[in-house]
Amino acid sequence: MQKYLPLFDYVVSLTALYASFWLHLLLRGNPHVLRLLSLLSDLLFLAPLLPVFLNAVLGTYSRRSRFALFASSRLIVSSILTFFIFTTALFYLRIFEFPRLIILLWVFMNFIFFYSLRIPFFRKRENGRLFVLYRGEKGRKMFEDMHWKSTIRGTVVGGTDINTLSQEELRDYLRHIVQDLSVDRFLLILEPEERSRVTAFLEEEGIEYDLRGALYFFEERHGQVKLVLADLVDYPKMLEENPYLPFKEAFDRIISCILLLLLSPLFAVLALLIRLDSPGPVFYRQVRVGKDGKIFTLCKFRTMVPDAERETGAVLAQKNDPRITRIGRILRKTRLDELPQLWNVLRGEMSLIGPRPERPEFVEQWKKLIPHYETRLLVKPGITGWAQVCGRYDEGPETVWEKLEYDLYYLRNLSPSLDLEILARTILVVLFGKGAR
Repeated sequence: MQKYLPLFDYVVSLTALYASFWLHLLLRGNPHVLRLLSLLSDLLFLAPLLPVFLNAVLGTYSRRSRFALFASSRLIVSSILTFFIFTTALFYLRIFEFPRLIILLWVFMNFIFFYSLRIPFFRKRENGRLFVLYRGEKGRKMFEDMHWKSTIRGTVVGGTDINTLSQEELRDYLRHIVQDLSVDRFLLILEPEERSRVTAFLEEEGIEYDLRGALYFFEERHGQVKLVLADLVDYPKMLEENPYLPFKEAFDRIISCILLLLLSPLFAVLALLIRLDSPGPVFYRQVRVGKDGKIFTLCKFRTMVPDAERETGAVLAQKNDPRITRIGRILRKTRLDELPQLWNVLRGEMSLIGPRPERPEFVEQWKKLIPHYETRLLVKPGITGWAQVCGRYDEGPETVWEKLEYDLYYLRNLSPSLDLEILARTILVVLFGKGAR
């Protein structure tokens, strides 16, 4: 159900808007509102897109919305913004006769209905006391992020690095923890081999454990699948059974075709600015790796000086990169340089939303350094994506590692609701230039 919340929200919001007119008629007895209802029928069908868009921007379609406090606070903010933005739009459209009471009734019913749709998710939560077993510095940092925080499985009350304990010491320690801290189950942040050894030991002792509890925690809190836990997910099977993917591909082709037609005047203006700013071609073509490792030629607006990599070879773009032109810096800031990739989407080489398409030399490099990197090649790369709107710009193995964890989250939660949230965040990047380089 959560995957299709945007559709439900749109339908209930449209219903609430029409109901607001009739409630206004009952409260005020003024038949003028029914005439207004018929005159503004086209606008009314568009109006529910506003709260749905705001809900997406505020993250109410993500796993974090399973927290009642998170969902309610975001829905309140969405309701307030809906009221002010819709009122402002009516003012600029000079529709002064639209009663403010209808807007208030609509916003209030939106909140009630939206919140009611999310109640089933709140009830899935448990109140268990959880204890984390981890290993090494990375495991310790992940545990510290979890300590005394609640997850869908319960609250993390403690943890220990098993690297500091022998087999017999670990056995005695865990017995002590279960008795003294009243721990209900253990969460494991361990590599697969270590995890198998510890789970066998826990089963011998009759101690409960939860393999996926830590996985759910980082999905809820950070929108990531940590690489140490990535093997718990069967990505090929999950994607094969995802009913949304065939519709997503058809949607990509239709929308890219429409956008190419609508944006053609903008393409002409940007092409002129690029030619005036620096000598060289308007478009920049580069080989990238697509779904299942297939190679294709990606097309972008040129943002660097010609032959930028003649002396350096393939390198990642850096902060304040001197190779970037003046207009190129603006294009990157607003992500407008990505628009020609709509042609790649129309050709079926890319998707509107997915992992960032990477160059073959970097793919080979990261596959050797970072576990599960090839998993992101199970879907088509995208013009925008979860890692692009959440993660930092690629600067080396650390940031690539972090963005891969976002990509794995996207693959695991691929749905219309997540795509809508990514699209909403991307629009904010285009408008305000946040997160680009």
